[in-house]
Amino acid sequence: QGSSIAHQCPLPLCGMGRHVVLLGDSIGTMQGISRGRGFLDKVQQELGPHDIKVENWSVGGASAAAVAGQLPSLRKKLASCVVAGTELVVVIELGGNDRMFGVPPAQIEKALEMLVAAVLEARATPMLMEVIPDGIERDVAERCKVRLVPTPPRLKAAMKEPIRRGTIPDIAPGYVQSDCIHPNTQAQKHIAKTLIVALSEHFELGLDVHSEEESPNCLRNMPCSLQ
Repeated sequence: QGSSIAHQCPLPLCGMGRHVVLLGDSIGTMQGISRGRGFLDKVQQELGPHDIKVENWSVGGASAAAVAGQLPSLRKKLASCVVAGTELVVVIELGGNDRMFGVPPAQIEKALEMLVAAVLEARATPMLMEVIPDGIERDVAERCKVRLVPTPPRLKAAMKEPIRRGTIPDIAPGYVQSDCIHPNTQAQKHIAKTLIVALSEHFELGLDVHSEEESPNCLRNMPCSLQ
């Protein structure tokens, strides 16, 4: 069920200071997006001037279940990051592939809870990115009392209702690439905005984040179908 972040992500570069690590899948790798135009590039641009380093541990094909199955390796990497004087935030962007593979929602939740627990054990701060607004990440965040980075409103509005728990909804093509799955360049700025808002509040930066307006035609196109 996909690659293992715990085995394939680069060696941690964290040291003293403030750091953000993205633990994600191909959405986290910004697959299909030109260099410098991905959501994490925009996050780095905003946080860099505040001496906050951003690292990407995402691996295409990773699933929450697979990464949770490699907790010893992940714990080791996290432990090597958290040293005296380090403030580490781990943004967990996993669960999309689990939905694609048909993993039951309860198992996705359990895997995410295990990942959140591992981050907390490492004395770091976990945040959960809401991959699909079907309640899975939101429920885990509430139970574990950690911050949820919600699905951007524009992307949520582009998803065909009803959104069934544990499934990938049809999405209007204005925000996805031709594969009907991965966020396109237009979507990257909205993903970046919600993440920057969450990180700005956590680090008390007071950033004023705005996203450009786009044509409402983005939502008028026929939705992609994964059926």
